[in-house]
Amino acid sequence: MNTYSKILVALVLAGAVGSANAQQVSITLGLPAVLPTLVVVQPGVSVVPDMDVEVFYSGGYYWTRRDAGWYRTHDHNGSWARVEQSYVPVAIAKSPPGQYKHYKGNGKGKSDKHDSKEKKGNGHDK
Repeated sequence: MNTYSKILVALVLAGAVGSANAQQVSITLGLPAVLPTLVVVQPGVSVVPDMDVEVFYSGGYYWTRRDAGWYRTHDHNGSWARVEQSYVPVAIAKSPPGQYKHYKGNGKGKSDKHDSKEKKGNGHDK
C-alpha cells in the first residue's frame, strides 16, 4: 500500500470514528434568530442570558443538555448533534443543571467577544 493510500484509509477511518461520537438530531430550543450578547461565566465558558433553557458557548460550539444528554452545534439555529459527555468541556459538564437558566449575570461580567450576528455559517455541524 503506498503512502497516499495509507493516508486516505486513515482519513476515512478518522471520519467514521468522529461520526460515531456525534449523532445529528432534531431538537427545538426556541432560541431567537439573533442571540443576546453572551455572558462570560468562567474563562472559556459563556452562557446565553435569560433563556428558558441553558445554552453554553465554549470551544466554538453551543452546548445544551436535554433528557440527561448533551448536544452541541456550531450554529445555534442549525442542527444539534448528541454527543457523549466525555466530549463536553469539563467546566460545562460539571455545572449543576439549571444553574444558568434565566441567567442575568452579575452586571459586572464581561461580554464574550463572540457575537452571533458576526457568526456566518451554513448551519451544519462539521
